[in-house]
Amino acid sequence: MQKTFASNRRDNALGKKSENPSLLTGLITDPEGRPMSPTQARKGARLYRYYTTRLEPGEKKNSVWRMPCGEIERLVINAIADHLRSLESNGGETAADLSKQIDDQSDMADALPDMCITKQREILLNYQTKVQIKEAAIEIVFKPSDNTDPVSVTVNAELVSRGSDVKLAIAPSDGISKRDPDPILLRLVAHAFAARDFLVDGTPSPMIAEYSKAHLQKLTRLSYLAPDIISAIIDGSQPENLTGRRILRMGNVPLCWKAQRAMLGFN
Repeated sequence: MQKTFASNRRDNALGKKSENPSLLTGLITDPEGRPMSPTQARKGARLYRYYTTRLEPGEKKNSVWRMPCGEIERLVINAIADHLRSLESNGGETAADLSKQIDDQSDMADALPDMCITKQREILLNYQTKVQIKEAAIEIVFKPSDNTDPVSVTVNAELVSRGSDVKLAIAPSDGISKRDPDPILLRLVAHAFAARDFLVDGTPSPMIAEYSKAHLQKLTRLSYLAPDIISAIIDGSQPENLTGRRILRMGNVPLCWKAQRAMLGFN
């Protein structure tokens, strides 16, 4: 019976019995050190997952922090994997022991991003992982081995609003913010090229069938954005404040690529 209880506790900790297990449950805190719990919100057919500050009775709701689950989970897994690939000697092991440790951690680093979420969570629990959200960074503390001191990894990142959604902008070593591509901007670009095809060649598209001629003309100008701007939107490296709503409110975007970059914040 005790073994059954212990097994059930472990399964619950790993999220095995949850329909949508969350990697960082019980491991993540907000900038004030308050625990964050997984929550869900549905918009149409799409399900959004967040880590949200767990408020104590009497705390104001406007002090809540909300982080997108998928992006913070990928950040944590990738940061731990990157560290495992850069193992340094503490000077106390033999050459053979160090070689084996390097091989083991390199294998773990390669396997970790592709594991199922319950296996990833098991690794994070074994590593005694703690994740703290800061004002403009994420701090990850973990202990990959009983023979090592805890490791602290800090990744520069910040929350960026995308309409009613929230994204996590992560700054890599070259200083350019990288995040998941903005679906609204991607859709806007697709509509722009569909509008151009319709106005220039008469090619119809259900994406734009309900739009007025004036809106189609505005969209068509966006199809002439500089190639590097289009590429940045596709891979998610556009300026943080560049949103579909902002572009549409600008009126006519200039056709000159240099003027476009200046207007849209690419300089």
